[in-house]
Amino acid sequence: MSKKTNTDTMKKEFVSKQDLGVAYFPDADLRYARQKLCEIIHDDHKLMARLVKTGYRKKSKYLSPIQLELIFERLGKPF
Repeated sequence: MSKKTNTDTMKKEFVSKQDLGVAYFPDADLRYARQKLCEIIHDDHKLMARLVKTGYRKKSKYLSPIQLELIFERLGKPF
């Protein structure tokens, strides 16, 4: 995902956790960005409960548009 991608486009398609992690942590390497995003999500029990209801699994590589919206509501948009 390039930095030019906006969150309106992201909300219409599946996005990898890695790409979303890079959006939140643009100066981090790919692996760290994904790990940090997952850590934040998994430590937020309220967010996790809502994500699980949408079919979210910790091992999933991609996030659905609904899952992205829940993350944006809780963490704010990355840009």
